[in-house]
Amino acid sequence: MTDAVTDEAAASDAAAFQVPGTAVLAMGGGDDGAESLAVWHVSVAGALTGAWVTPVAEVFGARAAARRVLAFLERRAVAAVYPEKVPGWLEQLTGAADLPERNGWWKRQEFSPAEAFGEIVERRRRYADTVEEERARNKAITELEWVHELSDSVEIGCFEDLRRVAGVRPAVGNPVVSEALTIARTLRWVVSVWAETEKVKNRRRYVREAHGEAEPLPPSWLSAVQVASETRLPL
Repeated sequence: MTDAVTDEAAASDAAAFQVPGTAVLAMGGGDDGAESLAVWHVSVAGALTGAWVTPVAEVFGARAAARRVLAFLERRAVAAVYPEKVPGWLEQLTGAADLPERNGWWKRQEFSPAEAFGEIVERRRRYADTVEEERARNKAITELEWVHELSDSVEIGCFEDLRRVAGVRPAVGNPVVSEALTIARTLRWVVSVWAETEKVKNRRRYVREAHGEAEPLPPSWLSAVQVASETRLPL
């Protein structure tokens, strides 16, 4: 299993993309067993850059606490790992922060990690097709080889499927920390696989000419990050 970004050029491109990145949310028991909300930050390059854990009673019960947590989220893409839960948490936070008129602010900056992974699989298929077309004209060209091999038939229906494919073990810690950290590490793996995929453009000119310059993140994730970077809440 490789968690870190595997290609220096792709990692450098991602690091040069100056936006806040992504936020992971999780809810569960904290150190003292109290139900807590965790926020983990993941940079565009896949680095885990910050973490906060706050008791739910505090974050949903005090305007200042809710606004503090929203400040950790407003300019970041939100990983909709559990789409049936995350919007409800954000709605509660927005209400507790006394910003009811801004409810739904997060909708365009949510993204599905499972969908982003599917975009990687599709992108690799397209690159492989381009390479095969070029090989038909020039037999000296080699096939694509990957450090992270991905099967076209792999089915990712939910985040847990993605975690298993990534080979990321549940993190050690109390329930809420374990949940958030496991999600963040899985996102880091997705970034590393994407970086490996896009580096083909740096090494094979004809792939770059056919598909454009290397991009820092899968399309749906990149869109969410770009939208989020412009979000400003009246906190």
